[in-house]
Amino acid sequence: MGQPQYSVEDLIANIKRRCAVPTSQLTYTPEDFTLLASDEMQDIVVPLIMSTREEMFVDFYDIPTPADRIIPFPPETVGNKIRSVCYVQQSSPLILINLPRIDLDVVAGVGFSNLATLAGFYIQGNDLVLYPNTSVPVGTMIRIYFYRRTLVLADPSSYGRVVSVDPNTNTIVLDFMPLAWGIGTLLNAVSQTTPFRTVNDEMEIVNVSSPSVILNNVDDISVGDYISQKGFSAIPQIPIEAHPYLAQLTAAKALEGLGDRAGEEAAAAKAEKMKSALLVMISQRVDGSVKKIVNPSGGLRFNATIGRWGGGWGGSTY
Repeated sequence: MGQPQYSVEDLIANIKRRCAVPTSQLTYTPEDFTLLASDEMQDIVVPLIMSTREEMFVDFYDIPTPADRIIPFPPETVGNKIRSVCYVQQSSPLILINLPRIDLDVVAGVGFSNLATLAGFYIQGNDLVLYPNTSVPVGTMIRIYFYRRTLVLADPSSYGRVVSVDPNTNTIVLDFMPLAWGIGTLLNAVSQTTPFRTVNDEMEIVNVSSPSVILNNVDDISVGDYISQKGFSAIPQIPIEAHPYLAQLTAAKALEGLGDRAGEEAAAAKAEKMKSALLVMISQRVDGSVKKIVNPSGGLRFNATIGRWGGGWGGSTY
């Protein structure tokens, strides 16, 4: 036996086994199974994992403070929500100062004398606005922590696996070359190993000579990684332990579509049991250490004093 594989192709094989009906009776194509699984992952599995509040899917961007102090949400955020906003006071060693969110009603009613005590940010549409607008100097770094959206699942006919990488010529060789790819196609690369991160989120095809592809960059790509069109992933970007649960949910949905009421109910009941087991495995990610609650204004954090930039977060720490 080879190493375990977790691609969409393997997921589809798992779904078919769980449907418990002859393959000849399954009217779904691989693309149909892929779309069903992608929907179940986004609608059920990802929210379930996020409900454990164990920081899964959390990523960050460091963004230079713009002149207007208006920063758009990262486009990859789940539900257009962010985890937290910090001022990067020092990068080595890293010192972050958490910026509090200020309610719009408070912003509208605040007076000049209160600016110093309310330095932070407020939400305006899909932007965060630093407040007051002198609170952080232009060009200094703001770190935005957010929940990164998992990529849409790619149909097995639309991705390839890296066989070799030549960084000198920006050339990769794939085990399969999708027919739809051509010069100018935007791609991304997903790691073959858990947690199946997107290791390169944008590459452009410069030239194609199957099975070789010349790209504008091959940064961070390794042999065994999966390449698909930008926005898609050949592997569900969820914990390995959640893959069987995803397969079971998709099997239940497929049986529902076939009109197999009894089969769908049995599959759904099994999925509910698997949900309970999954929560046991992914909750409390560090069993030997409970979370410590720290007062943001207490002595166990670096306190930001009002800095020289008009009552902001640029002051010293102590």
